[in-house]
Amino acid sequence: MAIQLNKREKFAVWAAGAMIGLFVLFHWGVFPYLESHKRWNRQIEAKKVALSEMRALKAEYRNLKQLSDHSRSRIEKRGKGFSLFAFLNDVSDKVKIKDHLTYMKPSTIERKGIPYKIDVVEMKFSNITMQQLAQYLYMVETSGKQVFIKRSSISTASRKKGGYLDVTLLIETVG
Repeated sequence: MAIQLNKREKFAVWAAGAMIGLFVLFHWGVFPYLESHKRWNRQIEAKKVALSEMRALKAEYRNLKQLSDHSRSRIEKRGKGFSLFAFLNDVSDKVKIKDHLTYMKPSTIERKGIPYKIDVVEMKFSNITMQQLAQYLYMVETSGKQVFIKRSSISTASRKKGGYLDVTLLIETVG
């Protein structure tokens, strides 16, 4: 039972078959390939961005590690018996303002999750000159012993005139 078709009908059947074939080819072949190609390109771009971020983080980590190693070596250089209290007392003696030292309050701060402690000394000087203060601060900050001025409060001395200051300092170091 073969169906007899004329040329025009045969052409229409072949054209319809070709259209269905092309539809199937594009629907299950070309379009999925193009979508996967786009997806791969997006993934490659995302990986490039992630790689550049990782490189930036690596450089930042290297810098922080270098700073950490430098700080650790400076802390180790100051010796096992280093005492912030004694160090500050010695510096005030060298600057000749020990007689103006009203009080020194040492304390230690320990935070959870941090393997080291922070030694803190609050000191108050009365009736010192700006030059003495500058010399004291310079000697503390440039000592190479990882000692830092955390806070300072400076006011004019009420009892004396002539540029004298009352100074309260909060000085800390990693212990």
